[in-house]
Amino acid sequence: MSPDKEAGSRESRTKETAGRRRPAKVCRYTLEPSASSLTTLREFIRTTLKPYPHIGPHIEDIVSATHEACKNSLLHNPENECPVDVICRVFANRVIIEVEDSGNGFDPEILPPAPPDPDALEGRGLLIIYSLMDKVEAETGAHGTKIKMQKRFRPAAHAQG
Repeated sequence: MSPDKEAGSRESRTKETAGRRRPAKVCRYTLEPSASSLTTLREFIRTTLKPYPHIGPHIEDIVSATHEACKNSLLHNPENECPVDVICRVFANRVIIEVEDSGNGFDPEILPPAPPDPDALEGRGLLIIYSLMDKVEAETGAHGTKIKMQKRFRPAAHAQG
């Protein structure tokens, strides 16, 4: 089933770039608060990025970082009934993903993350995100968290932006 037919999918639209620094594509996804929705999210991001051949070598990095950010939102806010909002903006030379939840937030002093104890069974999510993406910004507080991740690459010869 395509992501547009999934209950979690909100909208997908394409914008003309016309030589401006606007995204070539903006897609939004609402992740329901369940771990099983992560599989659909990963496929949604892959499907969104697949039409852009110059992004191909970076797709799995972007998918993995997005998965980790969303998994953190779900795991660290287990009582939260609110969905997690994901926005994917595709530009000629970068992809920007924003993951926003309305959970309790976290201590921003932990950023950038230090490597966890090698024997730890968890605690690698933020480190993975920082390792896979070129730029990571976080806004966090009592009303939720927003993680903005950016992956840069060389634009395709025919792309603008």
